[in-house]
Amino acid sequence: MNLIFGTDGIRGIANRQISANLAFFVGKSLAIRLLQNEKKQQKIVVGQDTRVSGDMIVCALSAGVMSMGV
Repeated sequence: MNLIFGTDGIRGIANRQISANLAFFVGKSLAIRLLQNEKKQQKIVVGQDTRVSGDMIVCALSAGVMSMGV
């Protein structure tokens, strides 16, 4: 598997290295990490650029986060 995690985030070609499934599990992992904090309510902010793949990535990432209750 190619290295997709770099110093500036996750890098790759949408629908090849970066899939909706990957974005979902990244969101889920982020939520798990946030829930390890002692605060009861956790929030995130998701931003995106104007690339066509942005909606797919944001929706999948958000679904992963929300599936964990964050």
